[in-house]
Amino acid sequence: MTSRDFLVSEGYTAGVKVSTRGDYASRALLSLALHEETTGPTSVRDIADRTGLPQPYLEQILLSLKGAGLVLSKRGVGGGYVLSRPASDITLAEIVASVDGPIVAGDFGEPHKNGACDHEGKCVLLAVWADVGNHMRSHLSSYTLEDMVIEARGGRPVQKTHITEASA
Repeated sequence: MTSRDFLVSEGYTAGVKVSTRGDYASRALLSLALHEETTGPTSVRDIADRTGLPQPYLEQILLSLKGAGLVLSKRGVGGGYVLSRPASDITLAEIVASVDGPIVAGDFGEPHKNGACDHEGKCVLLAVWADVGNHMRSHLSSYTLEDMVIEARGGRPVQKTHITEASA
């Protein structure tokens, strides 16, 4: 039995999760990207209706996305939100980081430099967690909203990563 098999048999699954805010932000921007060619600004209500997301929470998320420069808003009649740049230029890493902060494997701090490790094994693990966070950021950066739009419209599937026995 591999360590992965043990973890799964004991009820443990993937240890890194995208928050609800990160998921909702991604879904909202995907909705905007799917409809950007056919409509102007999209109201929060329309995004909520299309995605099934709760409108009050979605309003907060869209404000965070606006603050991060991923969407623009227009007030008044016919107002709403639009993407600030092409879907091909917006990555999932940017979306998640805009609502959740830096993408990291844990809040453990940076690895110590020059052998300044104060506890047994701490520096080794800090380096590993930093590397895992770098891989997560890199992987999420490889997906754009345009990739999601293409797959949602029945085009090529988004590249999926599978855990293999060798990598588990």
